[in-house]
Amino acid sequence: MPFAQPLSLLSELRALDRQLVDLACPACGGNESSPIWRRDRYLLRVELSSCGSCGLIYLARGLRGEAEAHFYQRLYPRLMRQPPALGDLWQYRLIAGYRYSRITATVGISESVLDVGAGLGFFLDMCRAQGVQQWIGLEPGGPQREHAVHALGLGERVLAAGLTDETRLPFAPRLVTLFHVLEHLEAPGRALRHLAQLMDPQGWLVLEVPDIEADWRAMGLIQIHVSHRSYFTEGTLRALLARNGFRVDIVQREPAGIYCGNLRVYARPCAEAGEAAEAAPPSPERNRDLVVSRINPWSIRHGYPRMLMRLARSAWARR
Repeated sequence: MPFAQPLSLLSELRALDRQLVDLACPACGGNESSPIWRRDRYLLRVELSSCGSCGLIYLARGLRGEAEAHFYQRLYPRLMRQPPALGDLWQYRLIAGYRYSRITATVGISESVLDVGAGLGFFLDMCRAQGVQQWIGLEPGGPQREHAVHALGLGERVLAAGLTDETRLPFAPRLVTLFHVLEHLEAPGRALRHLAQLMDPQGWLVLEVPDIEADWRAMGLIQIHVSHRSYFTEGTLRALLARNGFRVDIVQREPAGIYCGNLRVYARPCAEAGEAAEAAPPSPERNRDLVVSRINPWSIRHGYPRMLMRLARSAWARR
């Protein structure tokens, strides 16, 4: 039946909307939220909000349990077009090379690497090509890991798993990377605490997240989607790291990248990090003004009309 696949995607999104549940703040666990925006780019009622306790911008309604697992297994690869078309893969390799260059120029070459959310595997492939002997990746996404394992030949050192409390490694990595992963996690603080225990105490944690304070008007509504639970500023990211065993040493901002506004943070494990005084969190009014000034929901280029057209193309695409 020609309409089966498009209708299945649209009906799955509608079913997903009914499965969204109330969520506490991912950073501090607070439940005092001030609403900013109701629906994401897929028209799911995610209730983008500002935390009254720590100031994090986050989804007050979202995915959990089986609904979350189903989304990442079935819907996420289609919506994000993973793996991408062969003609687009070169962009991912270029990004991996650029990241490796920036990181090594900043903190030097690391002899052991853990890449959490290894994706298609290009960053680990770059590490291998540069002579890194000990490396391992975690990637729960089936299509992404398939590319890393088989197309790039990374084999079983890219594990079919995400980061959990049960994660154990064969070595203590000197470099741990999370490229656009932290914003997806239900409990990012718990993940950071576990990483602080797994990694070399003298090592580096390198995080990349979208910078919600950047000028992302060229993205608009596209910035807001159900898989991103948290929307960090430098301040809220610093506070999260400090509360969970890390000290931020270096911050790099870029106007472009995966998102308009990329925030790259270099941090070290530090048991006393949480004792440092935290800056006052942003107010709900400031957070709301920040988002609303950039979101432009009815733009033909990056509002609901654009996303409905993109969704229609994704629905018709045959994998």
